[in-house]
Amino acid sequence: MVFALWERALEHRSPGRTLVDLSLFGSARFTWGTIIAGLGIFAFFGLIFVTPQYFQAVLGTDAMGSGIRLLPLLGGMMVGAGLADRVAARVGAKVTVTAGFLVLGVALILATATTATSGYGLAATWTAIGGLGAGLALATASSAALATISAERAGVASALMQAVQKLGTPLAAAILGSVLNAGYSDRLDVTGLPAQAASAVRDSVYAGVEVAGRLGSPDLLLGVRTAFVDGLDQMLWVSAGVAALGVLLTVAFLPARAPRVAAVTVEQAESGHEVGLPTQR
Repeated sequence: MVFALWERALEHRSPGRTLVDLSLFGSARFTWGTIIAGLGIFAFFGLIFVTPQYFQAVLGTDAMGSGIRLLPLLGGMMVGAGLADRVAARVGAKVTVTAGFLVLGVALILATATTATSGYGLAATWTAIGGLGAGLALATASSAALATISAERAGVASALMQAVQKLGTPLAAAILGSVLNAGYSDRLDVTGLPAQAASAVRDSVYAGVEVAGRLGSPDLLLGVRTAFVDGLDQMLWVSAGVAALGVLLTVAFLPARAPRVAAVTVEQAESGHEVGLPTQR
């Protein structure tokens, strides 16, 4: 807020010297497209953040195995992003982004059914569905934000949009990480463990798995993994709530269609003559 006020005052005193062109936020499509894409990144980060940890700490895979098991998520994202433009051309950005958030929300809720003994099949399902929803929502929201920006301002608008959206990642890491750790700590039972071992188990799920292995205690190992999954479930519900907020904001504020001013301007520049009416999206 302080930064925005400073930039506005600087624009009045010295036009053209501001770091951020705040007039871009005069476009409802740009403003809400940027905000909604940021929410989508926050919600999707829940999957990206916790899935590798689940694979390694609960399923017992190594880093390579964890990466391979993320392929359904990446595949889902590729399919969703590939379909986004064609779907938006048919039904509009509002419907496409809403559908993407709904699919992502379904994946997050499905993921809360995960237990310490679920295995990889369920995880592969919700990661693939989550990737599909994120691909639809994020690609379309980002495209919608820039659809009415002229070619001369497209670079600045894109940089500003990415800067705003990147705030979602550290915020998600801080908030969702805190929820995950709190859930893990609350569910953890270290009764009977030596003080040093109990402290290590409380530090992280990885340390808990290591201590359980060192002590040769399958009960402790199951307890650590169960506590982690409980924290995972709580974190996923928070992410699902953010996805639901994304649905509400999309339906309420994101314009369904708008002239593709940026695309038209580019066509004019390339052809050297005027192009007819702008296309709708």
